[in-house]
Amino acid sequence: MNFLTIEISNPDFEIENCKIYHYKNEDDFRINVFFLKANSDIIDKNWKRFSNIVAANYQTSEYMSNKEFDRWNFYIVYMSKDKVSKELQNKIENDKFSSRKIVEDSYNNVFNDDEANRLIIKHITNADLKEIVEETLEVTISEYIPKNENLWKLLLDEEKLIGDRKAQEAFVKKINTL
Repeated sequence: MNFLTIEISNPDFEIENCKIYHYKNEDDFRINVFFLKANSDIIDKNWKRFSNIVAANYQTSEYMSNKEFDRWNFYIVYMSKDKVSKELQNKIENDKFSSRKIVEDSYNNVFNDDEANRLIIKHITNADLKEIVEETLEVTISEYIPKNENLWKLLLDEEKLIGDRKAQEAFVKKINTL
């Protein structure tokens, strides 16, 4: 599944200090992916507005097909060169309005069509899973050989350590005597 660049000519999408891209596949089922590249401060100030612009301009009956699948497959990937706080990332990714939102922080790659397709595979289609599974070698199970036999023998003792402060202290004392 390849995604092609869709030119955005709408002036609503001109947000200062942001680069914006739109990709769409040409399959029977449509997936629209918007990318907004900016620093975390700009993303913080504009992510909700951008989500609203996408909804108003692309999640309309004029643009979309009548297929239910197409309506549920709008994505926005926010790419930041710097670190995005967990609070902001959670706020963006848990917002249910209009589209699924993804935050890719500490992003320093050159953005082009190949990179867009890589991010789409990573976050949306997981199209590489079959190849990954096929390339995975058979897992071999071997017996665990501890580095320190004496410590390992202590662990085999069926003492209940969880939640028992005295038992934990006694166990630490045993370790220290070795």
